[in-house]
Amino acid sequence: MIKPVLQLPKTIRFLKEDELPQNNVSVLKRWEESKVANIVEGYTLTFNNNPENNNLGFKFYAEINIDNPKLWNLMVALSETLPNEVAFLFGHIDFDLNYGNYQDKESTLNFITQHQYELAEDAFINFGLIYNDKETLIEIFVDESKYVKYWGVDEEWFRAIMKEFGLKEVKGLEFVDEFPKIREALAVLDEKALDSKSLIELFAQKYL
Repeated sequence: MIKPVLQLPKTIRFLKEDELPQNNVSVLKRWEESKVANIVEGYTLTFNNNPENNNLGFKFYAEINIDNPKLWNLMVALSETLPNEVAFLFGHIDFDLNYGNYQDKESTLNFITQHQYELAEDAFINFGLIYNDKETLIEIFVDESKYVKYWGVDEEWFRAIMKEFGLKEVKGLEFVDEFPKIREALAVLDEKALDSKSLIELFAQKYL
């Protein structure tokens, strides 16, 4: 039986053998391990059982692998767990994350959906949606390696969304950013795509 493999964005790939740095034993070891890594669709879930974290407002934390063509729809589905006012998070991997002003969730989704291709594929950009007050933290964060990190309060709702997308809790799940990889600029691979810098500037003008 062929081991299932996660469908990555076109901008991310593992190193080829001739791209490995010479005499770097640790990189070579991780590269060999990447060939059999458990990078498949699914999720991990960790409960917030640390009393010191009780005031942080979330009950559990999850990390989710999903085939890239389904990433945007998953993000939108998870956004249903957020209240009607949210802040948009966005940034380039080489700079600090921007925390946008709180705005109407529906209008925010409508605007960023215009750039869903870049957000789902650009491996130099991370983004998310958050609601945080004195009692509650709900956050959806799409890492630059294009897997999802989620802080939530309603486990039943979360698991229902996972089931809707055919995602199961996977023991020993691994993620692409744990292994040596190459990031390629989306605008180089697709000249129609908005480049990372221009996209960040557009969001900054809209949300900061």
